[in-house]
Amino acid sequence: MRSVEPVIVGWIFRPERADNIEEHVGKQVRSVGKAVDDEGRVAVVLSDGTCVRAYRHEVVVG
Repeated sequence: MRSVEPVIVGWIFRPERADNIEEHVGKQVRSVGKAVDDEGRVAVVLSDGTCVRAYRHEVVVG
């Protein structure tokens, strides 16, 4: 069986966002939820434990 390497993902801030979460730009992601809210966002838990709502395209590998 082939071992699987962990993937590190980060959350990126989009300039058009207006929800005052700039201080979280570039933080690593601990987990991404599966359920999408009415605005098309998912729950994202950052490495420091902060929970934010983000669009899936805002979570990127790296």
